[in-house]
Amino acid sequence: MSVKSTLTRAKRLSKIVILMTHDTANIRAQERWTSAEMKKRLLVVLDFDGFLVNSYAIIRDTMDAFGLDIGDELRFKNRRKFLKYFGGGKELLTNLVGFTLPKTRKLRERLTQAYLESARVHPEYINLLNEMIANPQIHCGVVSRNYALDPGPTIRTVLGRSGIDEAELDFVIPLPVGVKKGEVLAGMRSSRYSEMLLAADEIGDYTAGSAAGYDCLIGSYGFDTRERLIVKGEVPEHIIYDDPVALTAALGARVAPYEVRSSVAPLPVAESGFPGIVRVSPKGARYPAKSAVQLAHE
Repeated sequence: MSVKSTLTRAKRLSKIVILMTHDTANIRAQERWTSAEMKKRLLVVLDFDGFLVNSYAIIRDTMDAFGLDIGDELRFKNRRKFLKYFGGGKELLTNLVGFTLPKTRKLRERLTQAYLESARVHPEYINLLNEMIANPQIHCGVVSRNYALDPGPTIRTVLGRSGIDEAELDFVIPLPVGVKKGEVLAGMRSSRYSEMLLAADEIGDYTAGSAAGYDCLIGSYGFDTRERLIVKGEVPEHIIYDDPVALTAALGARVAPYEVRSSVAPLPVAESGFPGIVRVSPKGARYPAKSAVQLAHE
């Protein structure tokens, strides 16, 4: 074998070793990046009824089918929570007379059917929710009190039909009657999270979230009006949003710092000017997307 052939072969072997070293470094950098990005650093808890879904029409039509009247939407929003479903002064007596236990079961069956057939998530939330679900740094799900017979599967059905990837959603927690939302939120707290957000629509949500240490974003388009949130609930005005568009923008701004990068930062490329001598490009040129063997034969 000639001296020239030997030097050529030595150069190729040297280049393979150098590029394989960079392959290993790139893989290790990718592993470190993946490990950091996979940590759940942000907890986002979403309400369902009134917040993600406009439930008033569903509740109104269901109650009306049983001869029960909850009144117009504004009056519905301005009532205390317990009375929302029994009506105000004009409707309360009539509703109480017509409300019996057997009817309650049938009413919940009808309500469940209405959710399954017609409930939809506000379209403004769909893309953002799917982005949060896909983001490995965000722990995202629903905690809500829902009066359907099978609230968990019902909520997931509505989410899925609305175009949300509910199969990858981290959690759906329906709150049974008597269970306080604040206790559940407090139980979800963890030192793993840098931040915890609650997005909801009622005074009770704000009270529970604040007490449990969550930052709250409250929609006034749901079960409580802006005036009621401020006057009765003492909710700060700067965290109240009057429509899903405004709240989606605010929520998007809060989750933006947790966006996952699309690639690893480029590594310097080694250049072999002579066998056994390695020079690193001072400009840190991007490593070519080819295998070491392919490059060695160029």
